[in-house]
Amino acid sequence: MITQRDPTAVGLEQKMDELMRRVADLERRILALERGSAVSGDPAPRAPAQNAPVKIEHNYLRRAIATARREYERK
Repeated sequence: MITQRDPTAVGLEQKMDELMRRVADLERRILALERGSAVSGDPAPRAPAQNAPVKIEHNYLRRAIATARREYERK
């Protein structure tokens, strides 16, 4: 039996997928920056503990989430 999905849920899933792609891109960029700082002689940042919560302090990700929220609220 095929059920029709709620358009709001579909929109939210699409936004979350896009945000996850952006997070993956940001992780790659951060790793590149960390490798660059290690090469230049700066101390490398400490790796987080296995199950420690990750504190996101990147403005790009905050803007992406805020934009997704505003677009969702407009609809």
